[in-house]
Amino acid sequence: MPGENWHNLSIAEVSALMQSGTVTSVALTKHMLERIDRLNHSLNAFITVTRELALEAASAADAERSRGRWRGPLHGIPIAIKDNIAVSGVRMTCGSELFADLVPEHDAEVVRRLKDSGAVILGKVGMHELAYGTTSDNPFFGPIRNPLDAGLDAGGSSGGSASAVGAGLVFAALGTDTACSIRFPAHCCGVVGFKPSFNAISTDGVVPLVPSLDHVGTLTRTVSDAALTFASAAGFEWQPAAVPDDGVAGVRIGVMRRFFFDGDPEIAGAVEECLSELQRQGAAIVDLDEGGVDDSLTISTRLFREAYEAFGGELSSHRELFSPRASEKLERKSRITLGDYEDARARLGQFAQTMDAAMRDCDVLVAPAATTMPAILGNWHDDYDLLASKNATVFNLSGQPSIAIPVRRPSQRRPIGLMLSGRRGDDAGLLGLAALIEQSLSSN
Repeated sequence: MPGENWHNLSIAEVSALMQSGTVTSVALTKHMLERIDRLNHSLNAFITVTRELALEAASAADAERSRGRWRGPLHGIPIAIKDNIAVSGVRMTCGSELFADLVPEHDAEVVRRLKDSGAVILGKVGMHELAYGTTSDNPFFGPIRNPLDAGLDAGGSSGGSASAVGAGLVFAALGTDTACSIRFPAHCCGVVGFKPSFNAISTDGVVPLVPSLDHVGTLTRTVSDAALTFASAAGFEWQPAAVPDDGVAGVRIGVMRRFFFDGDPEIAGAVEECLSELQRQGAAIVDLDEGGVDDSLTISTRLFREAYEAFGGELSSHRELFSPRASEKLERKSRITLGDYEDARARLGQFAQTMDAAMRDCDVLVAPAATTMPAILGNWHDDYDLLASKNATVFNLSGQPSIAIPVRRPSQRRPIGLMLSGRRGDDAGLLGLAALIEQSLSSN
């Protein structure tokens, strides 16, 4: 395949070319750096491009391959890291003036694992200030542009990760997700956003926001790319399951319409069309109504007291380093009483059990990833944060793995995120079902 199209390949495809010697990591890395040079000025996805370090890593990957050492499917693959995740010797801003001069001495554990797998880090990508928001409108580094439409929000907080993947600047990017911050940008930018089970990927070396809810995950273009990146980030070898001959036939799909299908009716309509197609192909739709899901709104709100605990000291001493919006949100969370916070902590286990009970009758839960489309930049409606995060937050609370995959809206070509969520701890099972559903919906 001509070099100008390398960025369109899947990780497995480009890895096979590299392993055979058809493509070198240095050539691929230079190709992606050229795309960053050409496109990032309009997208604003990258905050820091680590050109020299990337080319050194690519050269080392090629040298290892020539000596017969192959580290796995991410060997020599260019990726990006969200800027609240430490990379040794590279500035980490967390999208904030508070961290403007911070250069970590050590890699985050997840970065160490990715480097050990042979991945080539092209740089750090932008985000909402302190990862505390659903947009990518950053007051210090400027808005991150949506690769599908430069006039639209890329979503937050991992908007730089989603934009870079969607524009073909990297094959994968790390993101973080406390309420929706991987799956909402994926929904906005038409990419795959995977939030694994709680603690499936280490948060050591990641700037915390709400430790009770913080997850590290991936943004990629396909589910198979998500699986390969997740396996490297979590430190195990991915073994893809065989694709059944009968596709989704017999798969039990749980649906909770009462809670998850409000907001934009066209998004709900697109999801209903997907469900109808999967049912036509033999999947069983299981209607569920777990009343306890409503508790997620109160529990998550109270747990965000941890955001104030994370940054309250700096807010008191260095208010000028926070935007007015961040200051207001943190001050609001400071008013959550310790009693209400402790009540929310105590209810987390019960909430997880509620969702476990919902999974007894189905193999996967399906819902809209969000119930609003990306806003026009600078034109945020009042309930944007709520509609962006309400559905996704459920699975941060429960600790279940959850993935957004792009599907088409009925009236437009722009995609929406179809959110699939599985059983706690069964990340491989969810990824296998997601790949099956992705294939089933793309083939109709």
